[in-house]
Amino acid sequence: MFMVAEPQEALKDWISKRLNQKFPEDSTFLGQVKDSKLVAVIGYCNFVGNSCAIHIASEGSHWMNRELLWACFDYPFNKLEKKVIVTALDANNEKAVRLNRHLGFHIETVIKDAHENGDLMIMTMRKENCRFLKTKE
Repeated sequence: MFMVAEPQEALKDWISKRLNQKFPEDSTFLGQVKDSKLVAVIGYCNFVGNSCAIHIASEGSHWMNRELLWACFDYPFNKLEKKVIVTALDANNEKAVRLNRHLGFHIETVIKDAHENGDLMIMTMRKENCRFLKTKE
């Protein structure tokens, strides 16, 4: 497995189709390739002050590894010097909630009826709580 950052437009198209979401022009993307096939893309957008948003889409299993997780959090926390990463998701999407909790995100709030499928959950991670950055120390 290896990571790619180019071509950005192809990564954007891949994640947009899987999440059924449009990304702003200033978004950036990181992809994971396995057996010559793109299996995951991480998207970053909404760069506001000390924070940015993160979105993750994947196909298949065994796409996640330590190198990807380190890069996933190194970019916003170390390269962009953000203090907080924010993700907003369908509160009923148990798989996504479980993944985000496993990664170390914490629930900040739930907004009733704000998602097309029901409630919108806002989860965050702060740099000091990111255990994946410590893997390269």
